Amino acid sequence: MNSQIHNLLNKWVSKLIDADNLTKRLESWDKLVVKFGIDPSGTIVHLGHMVPILKLKQFQEMGHKVILLIGDATAQVGDASDKDAERPMLTRVQTRHNAELFIDKFNKVLDLSKIEIYWNSEWLDAVNFAWVGELAKNFSVAEMLDRDNFSKRYKSGVRISLQEFLYPIMQGYDSVAIARKYGACDLELGGTDQYFNLLAGRTLMDAHGLPKQDIMTFDLLVGSDGKKMSKTSPNTIAIDEAPQSMYQKLINIHDDLIVKYYELATDATLEEVVVVQQRLESGEHPNILKIELAQRVITMYHGKPYDASDIGNIEQQYLSLYFLGRKQMMSSVIFWSTDKVYSSYDDTGKLPENSIFLSDLLKEILFCTTSWDVRNALAGKSVRIDGVVIEDPKYLVTITVDGTLVEMGKKKAKRVFL
Repeated sequence: MNSQIHNLLNKWVSKLIDADNLTKRLESWDKLVVKFGIDPSGTIVHLGHMVPILKLKQFQEMGHKVILLIGDATAQVGDASDKDAERPMLTRVQTRHNAELFIDKFNKVLDLSKIEIYWNSEWLDAVNFAWVGELAKNFSVAEMLDRDNFSKRYKSGVRISLQEFLYPIMQGYDSVAIARKYGACDLELGGTDQYFNLLAGRTLMDAHGLPKQDIMTFDLLVGSDGKKMSKTSPNTIAIDEAPQSMYQKLINIHDDLIVKYYELATDATLEEVVVVQQRLESGEHPNILKIELAQRVITMYHGKPYDASDIGNIEQQYLSLYFLGRKQMMSSVIFWSTDKVYSSYDDTGKLPENSIFLSDLLKEILFCTTSWDVRNALAGKSVRIDGVVIEDPKYLVTITVDGTLVEMGKKKAKRVFL
């Protein structure tokens, strides 16, 4: 097996069905119809969303037929695969608007002129009630309840609507529709949370006398804090996020996520990922690898690395922590300018020249990028001014002559001077 096919079958990949069949076809240089479907349930595209998109790029570069399926119909129902409660219904207008934004962002990685894009409303809107019954008879209630999230909700008494049972049937029928258009739908990609839905496609294809698609799933990329990456959480790293913000988040990921991020969030080959693992095991400081990771990801989505000198040369700050052997010390010194004008003022209409509201300060020194980040940090009681925990975003911070120490969590600390 050549290295290109080896990376295609293993990079980012969690599970393959049918691995032997897919390997044989790739080694025979068959041209496959490869499908990936995504529901535009929001407008944010984060690094986790891009894992299967990067895989599509690999297939595209090898000359396979790539199908990007936009679930404008399924998004209205909502996939419950990773949810512990029912999802709110979206309108068709919302799903179409979100989809247009998604497609524009995917253009950062895919050559959209060489792929086929479909909307599943094209065939799902035409399915009548009788046909829904024909599709549904291929699945049992027991099979539906066997899904991990449905099983947990059922046992805990959390409501499961019948509409949610329809979702995997709708997604499965997408594969039938694509196979009828092209004579086959050879492979479908998806996250590990999509496994049941992808199997539904095989079930329905078999029921309609079509060759069953192979399945390729990917591990889910966790957020910068090690928890599930969510579109509404501060741990999310969006692909169109400002380079400065991406840099700050990536150099602050947990050390044990470095290899996983190289594997899932970059275009590094498996061989390159092994080298990263070896460098860590040999004792190289994690911060050096985080800097390289951040610059690689930023270059992928912004076309060039981030110039950290704009914020006091963060790279040098992180390297100095290593050479000094200091684990939780101040990462930098900030010299404060009183010439800046901020959106917040005191009752007199202006602030004392040596003062600033805490919410503005946290964003100015890059501990937070948005007001949402500020609220979360303060709610978690992780912000300290000269050692005192502060929870009020309107707290007026006075910058003293000796410098004011600002800390957030265990790893972020800066002393601010006038």
